[in-house]
Amino acid sequence: MKEIVLNSLKWVALGKIVGQSIRWITTIFTLRFLFPEDYAVMALSSFFLALLWAFSNGGIASALIRTKKINDKLVGEFFTLSIIAHSLFFLLLQAIAEPLAQIYSDPRLADVIRVTSCTFLISLIGFVPSTILNRDMQFKKLAIVDALSESVGALITVFLAWKGWGYWSLVIGVLVSEFVKQTGYALRNPKWIWPSRFTQRIKEIVSFAWKSATQAAIGYTVFNIDVAIAGLFLTTAELGFYQFAVVLAMMPAAKVLPMLRQVALPVYSKIQNDPGSQEHYFLKTQRISALIFVPVFWGIGAVASTLVPLAFGDKWEPAAILIAVYCITMPLKCLEQLFGPLLKAINRVDVVLSNTLIYGAVLIPSFFIGAQYGALGLASSWCIAFLVAFAIATKRACKAINISFKNYLIEISIPHLVGALMASCCFAIGIVLNEQDALAVLTLQVAIGAVIYIGLLQLISKKYIHEVVSLVKKKQT
Repeated sequence: MKEIVLNSLKWVALGKIVGQSIRWITTIFTLRFLFPEDYAVMALSSFFLALLWAFSNGGIASALIRTKKINDKLVGEFFTLSIIAHSLFFLLLQAIAEPLAQIYSDPRLADVIRVTSCTFLISLIGFVPSTILNRDMQFKKLAIVDALSESVGALITVFLAWKGWGYWSLVIGVLVSEFVKQTGYALRNPKWIWPSRFTQRIKEIVSFAWKSATQAAIGYTVFNIDVAIAGLFLTTAELGFYQFAVVLAMMPAAKVLPMLRQVALPVYSKIQNDPGSQEHYFLKTQRISALIFVPVFWGIGAVASTLVPLAFGDKWEPAAILIAVYCITMPLKCLEQLFGPLLKAINRVDVVLSNTLIYGAVLIPSFFIGAQYGALGLASSWCIAFLVAFAIATKRACKAINISFKNYLIEISIPHLVGALMASCCFAIGIVLNEQDALAVLTLQVAIGAVIYIGLLQLISKKYIHEVVSLVKKKQT
């Protein structure tokens, strides 16, 4: 099983690294041609589109991946289910586009929602093939397609932004990327299965899919509704800055987290009757994830005031402080997302759902309060409320999977302590040298931050470094 996990992670990581590298480069150029107002309309449309995508991927796809024994007839029934669901999602977005544009007083929103909703119809080309490839852990095939689609979509976006298409460059980039991706999935798994009538067997699976999809949709709403609330209280420019900060802070997680969840669910499903193996792989995943996420996110937050104007232009500088605040909670947010696959694999969707409701009860009221004080108030309210909700929900999740909450915190504590010192030093360098050449300051911040983080880990606990090296070399730890 270890070799399967490592090989899966290797190929999924490779695909994400290639696609993400091109995405990062093209994003820098794209944002130099766009303005906060362009990002604002995409922020609102993306929220409603992604909400329904969370329902689809979190329900239909997860149910098929989790099912132990499948055949062409059952897959055909899933295809029928996906056609019905995606068609309804498309029609729903068409219907609510105009009312949403009126609510947010932005006529551009209606057209953007109508066009981007076409991704649900495009996805039917490869939705079932990609789910089967995922279930069978054929991540090499998936990785190649993902890297290609990310790259093509990103290049189209930056080209159109350069040509002056504004926010439409982002919209068309999304459509092109989705079409390339779904076509690629269908070609990589060329066996075509036709839709089939529902039978008795699918009822139990649909029941799980419904619960899982509901949890996924609620979870997405809870963790992303700040953007929808921001659109009601902030100016268009402020919303643009806030969304830019969220996107930049989330960009590493937006690619890495789906990768980890993509591998984790089928792995945990295969060992769902082996609690010892589940605990071993889960804690190891959390340790390594904390080791990686902490320096990435806290590093971005610490250098944001130097990085943003240098990479994206002075017009985006107001977003730097928002990025710094938002990045404080990002490592824990990423770790929280990794509880879901294990809880779903052992059929504890009830815990996932109840924890999501806890987050909602804490976060959503805080968003309404924070938004009254502008973009910075909203970012600050997110930070404080999330820390409170994380402590409550994580303790409950640990109990459900029979892991000591105290031991869990110990497992992830060292990267956070070392990362705090690293981020403090990088932030101080930026303040002291803020009048110097920005590129030189950024280079110095990154170099010193890396030395501090790796050096302290070597002094305090070599286990973490050894674990990552062993993972790469595929040696038994």
